[in-house]
Amino acid sequence: MIRFQNYVRAKSAEEAYKLNQSIRNVVCGGMMWLHLSDAEYDTCIDLCDLNLDQIEEEGDFFRIGAMVTLSELERYTPFQEYYGTAVEDCLKHIVGVQFRNCATLGGSIMAKLAFSDIITLLLPLDPLLEFHAQGKIPLSSFLKNRNQRDILKYIYLPKVKQKMVFESVRKTYTDLPVLNLCAVKKEDGITLAVGARPNLAVLVSPEDEVTFGSNPRGSKEYREHLYKVLRKRALAKLEEE
Repeated sequence: MIRFQNYVRAKSAEEAYKLNQSIRNVVCGGMMWLHLSDAEYDTCIDLCDLNLDQIEEEGDFFRIGAMVTLSELERYTPFQEYYGTAVEDCLKHIVGVQFRNCATLGGSIMAKLAFSDIITLLLPLDPLLEFHAQGKIPLSSFLKNRNQRDILKYIYLPKVKQKMVFESVRKTYTDLPVLNLCAVKKEDGITLAVGARPNLAVLVSPEDEVTFGSNPRGSKEYREHLYKVLRKRALAKLEEE
């Protein structure tokens, strides 16, 4: 069980950022995965007073606050005009409604979990992440950066209509994925994101080779087979009218 000595509801992103520079402090988010860890921190930093719980349309982007819950994303119907049912297809398998009512988009990204459906979904869209100190950087750059002491404020998704398909294989409907895949058809071709390999999601073209490994959820050979099936299924859906 996770333990804290202090609890602070930050009144500004600057206050949260300064507190988060200590490795003895932690940003809490929705606390859905964090509370399962066996760790003790000095201070729990809560971002709930920073007005980061809204989805807004800003020019050519959807601007999504880091504290927006997965359920709110799932119910946001304007996404369907641009991404079809891919967002819903991804989110509906994540544990359960009660979990998605609390889990936040920012927490799902900052955790960099290898099995993350969210990262696999977003990666081929090339979203921008807005941090307090770093400003705006691509999601792909953030995934390569080891420093996570900054405060994520917003996620920017491009408002571009494109065919998009999300596929995954799980032992049960709401279990963690054995493998997940997101395919996006753009003007310059098709891009795939493949996650739960069991490593973090990577961007590839349909012709590229993908490296897989083994863990208790599945062997390397099983994932290689699943990838061929999911890739074929996703490409067929992208070609449908």
